[in-house]
Amino acid sequence: HRCDTYYLYEDGHLQEAGSRCLEQKDLYIIQKNHIMCRPTSINNQRSNNKSGDVASHLFGLLFDTFLFFYTVGFVSFRIGELIPLVAAYPYQCISSLLGAALVLHKSVGRQMTRRLIYVASFCTLIYLIDFHIPKALPSAGDKVTEQIGTILITGANSGVGYETARALAVTYGKDVMLGCRSATKCSAAAKTINDEVAGVGSSGKAIPMHIDLSDFESVSAFVLQLEGMEEKNKIDVLFNNAGYGPRNNIPVDSYGLNPAFTSMHLSHHLLTELLLKTNNPELRVINTSSFSHHLCAIPFAYLPSFLLEWLNLSQNAGCLDEQFFKEDLYSKTKTSTYFEAKIANMMHTVELPRRHGSVAVAVDLGWVGTAIQPWMRVSLSPTSLGWMRNARIGVLPVLHAIFTPGTELLQGLRGEEGTWSDGGVVMNVFGHSMEAFSTYHWWRDAAGLGRNRMLGLSELLWDTSSSLLRKNGY
Repeated sequence: HRCDTYYLYEDGHLQEAGSRCLEQKDLYIIQKNHIMCRPTSINNQRSNNKSGDVASHLFGLLFDTFLFFYTVGFVSFRIGELIPLVAAYPYQCISSLLGAALVLHKSVGRQMTRRLIYVASFCTLIYLIDFHIPKALPSAGDKVTEQIGTILITGANSGVGYETARALAVTYGKDVMLGCRSATKCSAAAKTINDEVAGVGSSGKAIPMHIDLSDFESVSAFVLQLEGMEEKNKIDVLFNNAGYGPRNNIPVDSYGLNPAFTSMHLSHHLLTELLLKTNNPELRVINTSSFSHHLCAIPFAYLPSFLLEWLNLSQNAGCLDEQFFKEDLYSKTKTSTYFEAKIANMMHTVELPRRHGSVAVAVDLGWVGTAIQPWMRVSLSPTSLGWMRNARIGVLPVLHAIFTPGTELLQGLRGEEGTWSDGGVVMNVFGHSMEAFSTYHWWRDAAGLGRNRMLGLSELLWDTSSSLLRKNGY
């Protein structure tokens, strides 16, 4: 009898190792070279198990599909952490990938084992990049934390700004000024923080204050309000954090400028200059940037010109180039507006110490689960899926940027004689400082995006910003 499969009948159990036998009435078992005939009842037993096999196969297919899409989502949202991870630990990452591939290869044919290994690997990776690899924060009462007094945070009623303010007031006992556009939301956020402060017996305090970063006059009035307070506070750290995800085609504002650029860069530039002038000439400045600012370089460093033309990107190489300052700055918002604002925050950080000699750090947060986009607020969000860090974990690099001594921030970047006059630095997602526009390969001269080119554009941004503010009386 011809069969296209092999069967073994051992201990009353049917073990299959192939497709269905061609013979219908009897099941033939081929063991080595000996053919044995078994009763038809064995076939009936196999038929009864068909429904279970189909259900198991369907479950496996659905689970594998879920794992595929989960992997795509994880890599997409965690790219801002995965790239620094590979850059910092290249050999460990390569050996881990090879080891995982070998284990998965050895488990071929054992589908459930393979899936469990895959899931366990993901859980381990999330634990590593969220809790194990990031640099440990200083403890409350450490010398480095005692050197910092009052901190001012813009956009402090939610997201990264709120969680930073909460950690500073509750854990470290700091006085934190919450700068918010909505007075109601600001007061509510300050009350929540102060209630928690009282609950743990901390010495910190949250102070709500109104500031509208779309209005230069509001920024100026905010600084005057600081100067007029009964208990005049010297601001030790300014955290320029406020930002939003602008939709396309928002028209120019009352200043004739791109409204997102006004709110996320120009007003922060003005606030920084006023505080340096009137409050504290040694002010430490922290700017919230984003890994998305690298989109101003990556496509132009690696994609051929014909593909760039086909993609028709809304940004130019470097984003804030000469054309931007000539045309795009005075136009409505577009797809690239957000990361144009984020690279402006990066450029402002780089240029600030070159102009004032002060400490300036741009924080590369990666993707953090906040309310900046509507799809981040739903129940089944990227944060709940583990694709993004929640805000409490995501503020770790901000706290490092606030507390790390200036000399330590430059350590290993510019040699023993390096100074802040060479420009500000970047704090990556793991709490380690990096040099802007040079750490990653895509910021390179061959693509017209080397560090010297970007420093030149940073100077142009500074001069243009100062000119626009003077033009409007500030």
